[in-house]
Amino acid sequence: MCLKAAAMLIKRIVKNFLPYGYICYRERRKFFRKYNVKSSLDKSKYKGFKPAGGFGNKLFPCVDYVLSGTKIKIKNIFEIGANFAQDADFLMECFGLSPKDVYVFEAHPEIFAAIKKIHSFNAFNYAVYNTEQEITFNVFPLDYRSTGWSSIHGEGGADSLAVKVKAVRMDKFMEQNNIGEIDFLKIDVEGCSYEVLEGFGSRLSDVNCIQIEAEHGRNNFPDNRVLYDEIEEMLKSNNFELVEFHRNGKLTQSDSFWVQSKCIK
Repeated sequence: MCLKAAAMLIKRIVKNFLPYGYICYRERRKFFRKYNVKSSLDKSKYKGFKPAGGFGNKLFPCVDYVLSGTKIKIKNIFEIGANFAQDADFLMECFGLSPKDVYVFEAHPEIFAAIKKIHSFNAFNYAVYNTEQEITFNVFPLDYRSTGWSSIHGEGGADSLAVKVKAVRMDKFMEQNNIGEIDFLKIDVEGCSYEVLEGFGSRLSDVNCIQIEAEHGRNNFPDNRVLYDEIEEMLKSNNFELVEFHRNGKLTQSDSFWVQSKCIK
């Protein structure tokens, strides 16, 4: 093995074992230097709430790739499973958009009410899925150790409460709201990513890039969960290319970033 290849291998190994927060911190510094920008994200607006998953730091590599490696001109942002919409807020600042360009979907009724207080985004209290009907959604209280664990799946036990919410397909939503293209799509739906993608139908080809959370390991999840391999197959069959991948959650989950082949420089 040549020295260059050995160095790259060592770098990859070190990256996989470094704390993800440290990696995000380094990416943030690199991003600010490269584009001479600073996110004006005002975290004080979230005071009194418990946003899950940070404030957009893990999205720096995705934003960097869009700006430097694609032909995409970001005109809108869609976040499905938005929590308090802090990631959509971060993306809006990075791409220099306004609230009218941001669409967020959050099925948890109380978190949705908080979104309406905090933001002026296009916000919808829907569970995005592969069907159009009222469904059961399992919510955790706002003071729970993670506000991001609410989901369609009912593994919360006594800690969660079942509520009825409206489920929507994104192909129908795009048609009804005259959405031609989605430039940046973020999906974090606790085990239902495949069903969300199914709900796009043929309109999946009208999405330019996707940052998505997925699950790994059949032994880690019930049989009703569709795992990463099938999500990967669906995205590849719809002409998306994988450009960023990172395992997290004790390797049971991953965050990956996909871009339409036609959009890559």
